[in-house]
Amino acid sequence: MQGTIYYVAQFVFNASVSLAPFFLISVSVASLIKTFELEKNLKKAFHGKQAASVTVAAGAGALSPLCSCGVIPAIAAMLAAGIPLAPIMSFWITSPLMSPESFVLTYSVLGKDLALARLIATLAIGLVAGYSTMYLVRIGFIENEILKNNAGMSESRSCCQEKQALMTRKEKWIAMASQFLVNAKDMGIFIGKYILIAFVLEALIVRYVPMEWVGRILGSGNEAGPLLAALLGVPAYSSSISAIPVVRGLMDLGMDQGTALSFLIGGAATSIPAMAAVFSIVKGKVFLLYLSYSMLGAVTAGYLFRLIV
Repeated sequence: MQGTIYYVAQFVFNASVSLAPFFLISVSVASLIKTFELEKNLKKAFHGKQAASVTVAAGAGALSPLCSCGVIPAIAAMLAAGIPLAPIMSFWITSPLMSPESFVLTYSVLGKDLALARLIATLAIGLVAGYSTMYLVRIGFIENEILKNNAGMSESRSCCQEKQALMTRKEKWIAMASQFLVNAKDMGIFIGKYILIAFVLEALIVRYVPMEWVGRILGSGNEAGPLLAALLGVPAYSSSISAIPVVRGLMDLGMDQGTALSFLIGGAATSIPAMAAVFSIVKGKVFLLYLSYSMLGAVTAGYLFRLIV
């Protein structure tokens, strides 16, 4: 028991340290936008440009170093800032599936074909997710309020208009700085506690879920391989990089490349820690969309790659 507690504590500490810079930047940006009430300007900037922004977001996500849990603070910051859900969903999907490092490692360990297939599948899933979300928002399937409790940030205005008229310039900046700290605290606590829970779940899964049973199921090259790989990615946590040596070992046991692609995508996007973090900050419909895009994308990519290969 003590060994488990020590392992989980060390795992959570190391994961928190690696995430800290991205977490602080995301929370700070969202708090600045909230404090200076820049949401309206951001909405205007995206008005009529969502189609182009979805494509840009998919590419940016593929270049992002963030994992499925690490991307949560950035997503919450963008949602709180009023950025439309469509480009956010596109970034959200592609970010944990691909990064420059994971592409290079996939290429060197698993081969050129699987590396290119992984990149193309990531971009395709991100684009489908973004444009589908844009359509669903347009027809009213998804409501405007997406975050639970508005990411925990205060709903009060940064400074009421009456008080501003009586303040000196220095007093206004002090008031804004104070409101910024309040917003940062509220959002940091709201998101941070769920990220910590996700890290604890991740640590327990990594410690107690043996990958050998995954190999026994996926190593036989059966017809349901891509579907099983996407489903097994839920309990068998793997990031876009940590999954690579696992997949190499499974392929040595007989797993085909289509099943390998499904596992690479499904394991990175739909693990239990990732879903716990996603569910904690967004409402039900958005969570189900994220899960559907990830799972269906993983299965579809696997079967298509099987046909091509």
